[in-house]
Amino acid sequence: MQQEQVRQFVERYLASFSAHIVESHPDYLTVKLPVDVDKDIGNRPFYWSWVEKMNIAYQPLVLTFAFHPDRIPDGLRAEYVHLGAARMQQIFESTKKHGRFLCMYEQKTGVPSASRRSTPLVPWLGLNLKVSLLCDKKRDILLYLGINLHNPRVVHDFTSFLFRLPLSPTIPDYFYTTDRRITVPQALAMAEQEVTNVLKLEDQTWAEEARSRLQEELDILAAYYEELARREPESAEKDTEDGAKEEESIEDDPLGEQSTTVLDPAVQPTASADAVEQPQSFDEYRATGGRILDFLRANGIQVTPKEEINQKEWRKSTPDEERQRRMDELIWQHEPRIDVQFINGGLFYLSSIPPLVSTSQQKNTSKSPVSGRIL
Repeated sequence: MQQEQVRQFVERYLASFSAHIVESHPDYLTVKLPVDVDKDIGNRPFYWSWVEKMNIAYQPLVLTFAFHPDRIPDGLRAEYVHLGAARMQQIFESTKKHGRFLCMYEQKTGVPSASRRSTPLVPWLGLNLKVSLLCDKKRDILLYLGINLHNPRVVHDFTSFLFRLPLSPTIPDYFYTTDRRITVPQALAMAEQEVTNVLKLEDQTWAEEARSRLQEELDILAAYYEELARREPESAEKDTEDGAKEEESIEDDPLGEQSTTVLDPAVQPTASADAVEQPQSFDEYRATGGRILDFLRANGIQVTPKEEINQKEWRKSTPDEERQRRMDELIWQHEPRIDVQFINGGLFYLSSIPPLVSTSQQKNTSKSPVSGRIL
């Protein structure tokens, strides 16, 4: 998205809310934000809560959007707006919030007044959908469906047909709307069935290849834990022997290096008295190379028995639990699945009839430049 496209999008967004443009310069745009826009991108929620609670007139926020930061005049306080800017993301979210669904009427121009007569407008439900084929890879399919609510049928590439029509949010003169013979939930069921038909025509090798890669990863994981289980008894036996030797050394020499010092019985009371008067700190003890366990025992600090320690929250995972967790991660990553997401849509009253595009022909028409656009 180039900067020219960013500016066009921002201008269209502001024009849809009838925002007052204070100054329109080729390099920047100064605008006075309307209420809805201010609430969405103004970043002052506490101000609006105060205004609504006190029921007072609000002060509109004036912002300057710069599209070329190297051309901003000195002294002008402007905000550089680009595709990755936080303000641009707020504009996108506001667009989704207010413009995700709309209602439009087809306008007929150039009809002489003498030949004017009431013309019916047929209701159409337009849906733009994104179908995602998900596994460890991803592929998106965009569908632009139109469902006739008066004479039930489904057409593809409905969006490109709408771009060729003059549309307005108000119904024109000498026109009337026909009744809906199916409800919106029934139309959604037809759209769901059409999506199913499209997926049936897709090549299913992507799912087979994803399952093959998943099985390969599961086999590698199983081989790893089988080898781990084979080596676990040997490592456990070695740890037991090391622990037994350490306990024996502690029992034989409970005070470590301190027990090797033999004091003269004649001067032993004086030395103990000096030790009481000048206790050795932990840092000083560590500086001499002493062990932490010996320091704790020498200073009378009790050791909590292992069976009294609650280890439920921080206990180490068992190999079986770890294996199951990794298997779940692999299945989530590689298992083929399909996700259908609603992008946007609308209710359109048309006098023109869109061409009937079959499901098999939809693949070719979806590659056209116009069908790549989204409402």
